[in-house]
Amino acid sequence: MNSAIVVLNWNDWRNTVDCLESIYQNDGNFDVFLVDNGSYQKNILKISSWHEGRIISDRSFIKPKINNRGKLIFMNFKNNIFDKKKNDRNLYLFRNKSNLGLTAGLNRIYSFLIRNKYQYILRIDNDFIVPRDYFKKISLTIRQKDVVSASPKIMHAYIKKSVWFKGFKMSWSYLKFQRTMNLNKKRYFNHSNLNKLVETDAISGCCSIYKADVLKKSGLGDEDFFYGPEDIELSYRLKKYGKLVCDQKIKTFHKIAKSSIIAKKFDRTFETTYSFLILIKKIGTFSDKLFGYSYFLLRGFYYFLLENNKEKKNGYKKAIIKFFIQDV
Repeated sequence: MNSAIVVLNWNDWRNTVDCLESIYQNDGNFDVFLVDNGSYQKNILKISSWHEGRIISDRSFIKPKINNRGKLIFMNFKNNIFDKKKNDRNLYLFRNKSNLGLTAGLNRIYSFLIRNKYQYILRIDNDFIVPRDYFKKISLTIRQKDVVSASPKIMHAYIKKSVWFKGFKMSWSYLKFQRTMNLNKKRYFNHSNLNKLVETDAISGCCSIYKADVLKKSGLGDEDFFYGPEDIELSYRLKKYGKLVCDQKIKTFHKIAKSSIIAKKFDRTFETTYSFLILIKKIGTFSDKLFGYSYFLLRGFYYFLLENNKEKKNGYKKAIIKFFIQDV
């Protein structure tokens, strides 16, 4: 398989190192691409030190197995042709000058990989740990007939036997749509009897695999989303070309929201609120818009009257003003 694994980093080298360590434990013919979204130089130096096998002073961890990877190679998005040796196990690092946001940051590397004729693209967010057999198993899943994108079963890394994502069926009407719009969502399910291949209405973008040609046809991620529910909107378009599935037989482990703690509460509240409003606008039904917009406006009164955190209050206010006043 001609496959690429993509990891996005933004000032979060600790989680990124753990994620890459788990990826390199996998066997198979895949290339690993790390995209840095405008991090401080210190972050890049830490990742470079890890890759070279040097002990990092402010973090204790097992020294990586150098013989299981090649070199750390700095790349440029402007290079249209990628000349590499088969299965060289190198880590290819691309750097954006600023934080373009999750969607735009991923789109740049997706476009590069599509130009270079990769057949499959795996996205693994940097706050994930994947098991040793992840690549082997998810590769078999994506090759099944009519499947265009797949997610594994995602376990909560810190709550034993708790499942964060198992696939779900969702009618595009507000009452079920609302489950995904809870700003403090906790999607925990009982672990029992979750061992099937099931169709899902949305893949979990934070750990997913795509057929590159279908990803291209779909138009890639919608960059109106800085981050947030961009995977739900992308899923809505991908379904036109085939099946989306969750393979519950495959486990991955998600450090829920650990990577987002580096963002300010103001930024997180604004981006999350604004993104869900954009989601309703783009794929919601009339009832979604009627009840969804009302929900966010009513929620705004709660923030203005009862929320004690000033940053969160200002973030929510900024999102409401931008969507309902400035964007109109």
